[in-house]
Amino acid sequence: MKHVLVAGATGYLGRYVVKALKKEGYSVAVLVRNAEKLKRVGNYLDPAIYEDVDEVRIGEITDPESLINICEGVDYVFSSVGITRQKDGLTFQDVDYQGNLNLLREAEKSSVEKFMFIHVFQGDKWEGPITEAKEQFAQELINSSVQHLIIRPTGFFSDLTEILHMAERGRAFLVGDGSKQLNPIHGADLASYCVSVFNKSNQIYDIGGPETYTHRQLVEIAFEVAKKSPKTMRLPAFLFIPILQTLKIVNKHQYGILKLFYNGMTSDVVAPSYGEKWLKDYYLQYEMQNKQ
Repeated sequence: MKHVLVAGATGYLGRYVVKALKKEGYSVAVLVRNAEKLKRVGNYLDPAIYEDVDEVRIGEITDPESLINICEGVDYVFSSVGITRQKDGLTFQDVDYQGNLNLLREAEKSSVEKFMFIHVFQGDKWEGPITEAKEQFAQELINSSVQHLIIRPTGFFSDLTEILHMAERGRAFLVGDGSKQLNPIHGADLASYCVSVFNKSNQIYDIGGPETYTHRQLVEIAFEVAKKSPKTMRLPAFLFIPILQTLKIVNKHQYGILKLFYNGMTSDVVAPSYGEKWLKDYYLQYEMQNKQ
C-alpha cells in the first residue's frame, strides 16, 4: 500500500482526490493548518471525509519550520495548493510558488518517490502572476530529485458557477463574440484522472472534460437551467487592457485573478478529454442544492 500526503485536501479538488485515492486502496494522509479546519470544511462539503482520511498532519505550507519531517513515511505527495482568496497579505508567489517549494524540499529530504502538482492549462505560456508562480514551481519540481507529475486542467465546473449566477440575475456578459472554446472538467473526474496516472513518472498532462463548449454555449446552458430568457452583453476584449494595467499597479491580487480570467476568455482552452460528468447536470445539481 502506497502512502500519499494530500496538500489542499480541504479545497474543491482536494476533497475529491482524497476519496479517489482511498477508493483505489491508497493510505491517505492530509496536510492541514489545523484539525478543526478539516472538520469544519469537511463537514460542510462532505460529511464522510473522515472515512477516507487515515492520518492528519498539521503544518502551514508557507512556514517551513512547521513542515519539518512532514513527509516522513510518505511515498507520494499530491498538491493542489494555491491562493483562491487573498488572506494574511500572502501573494501568489508566497503560496503557489514558495509554499509548494517548501513542501517539495521536505519531500526531497524524506526521499519521497513522486510529487504530483496541479498547474493550469497553458500555464507555461500565459502571462500573469498566478500562472507565472505556478510555472516557476513546476520548473523547480522538474529539476528536483523527486519524480514529477504535473497536471494542467483547463478549468473546473465550479469555476463556471458565476455564469449561472449571472443568468439567474437575468443578464450575462461575454468577452468578444463568445466563440472561444473550453472543455472544463468536474472535480471528481479530474481526481479520478490524477489517481489513474500516479503509476507514471516525470510526465506533464493537459486534461479537460468530455464536452467542448463555446462561451456562447456556456451562457445558453446557464440561462436554460436558470429558466430565464437569454440576455447577453458583449464586451470588447480591448476594454480590459486599461483595467488590467491599472490593477497591476494598485491591486496585484485582483490583477492576477482578472488576468487569468482574461486569458481564458480570449483563448481556446481545449485539452484532451476525460470523464463522464456534464456541465448541465452540474448546474442543475448546483441549483437544487442552493434552493434547499
